[in-house]
Amino acid sequence: MYKDKHAMIRYFFFSIIPVLTLLVILPANHSSAASGDDPLTLAYDARLSGQVYDFFMDAEGGYYFIDNWANGHVTLTSGEQVTGERLKYNAYLDELVWLSAESYQPVQIDKRLVKQFSITLPGQDHPAVFHRISIDEAFESDPAHIYVQLIYDGDISLFVHRRVVKTGERLKTVRGSLHAIPKLDDDPVYYIVTSDDQIKELSRLSRRALYGIFPDHREKIRNVLRGERLLIRSEADLVRAVSLIEKNILP
Repeated sequence: MYKDKHAMIRYFFFSIIPVLTLLVILPANHSSAASGDDPLTLAYDARLSGQVYDFFMDAEGGYYFIDNWANGHVTLTSGEQVTGERLKYNAYLDELVWLSAESYQPVQIDKRLVKQFSITLPGQDHPAVFHRISIDEAFESDPAHIYVQLIYDGDISLFVHRRVVKTGERLKTVRGSLHAIPKLDDDPVYYIVTSDDQIKELSRLSRRALYGIFPDHREKIRNVLRGERLLIRSEADLVRAVSLIEKNILP
């Protein structure tokens, strides 16, 4: 009888352990699911966070600022600095993608968390720096948040939204069936931030569009650009024009 009693206790003890283990594990898992957080980001240091990125589009033309993963640096709105990460910028979606070192999974970073980021391009000494800015869009009650690259930094600054848009379609035969493949093209939009922090969109690459940004200095700008024989036909021309305006006209 004594021996049977001890056998019963041992049986009860080893039977209850798995149940207790489940009771400890399940609340933790339930908490993660209920919070809505991706387990991928919870497992990481989680200063960078977002959702698992699974975007792919068979298209004619690229939709990344640079196709390969590049070393990058992210400044969060909290002021935290996150360095040494592998980043990509999807210009079609206007989204920043991060390759998690923990899981080796791509993550689309929550744009609300990002103040700015930089990507080091192959063969270049200086990184490409992008800022998140807010712009008012027509018929929208809330401003849109976009990433723009800083291409001139001074008392006035020049930014470009490296926008990629769908411009058409091309028929392609895939496994004996015809498919419409989207055509993608670069469609950059330029923004000038004035000395009083106003963000002004440049409607097109031209002298006339630039005059409209600085209506009070229209004649002076015209004279300076004519004196330099500068026609604004490219991004490089625009950068030079903004530099001349800052140095020769604006206080």
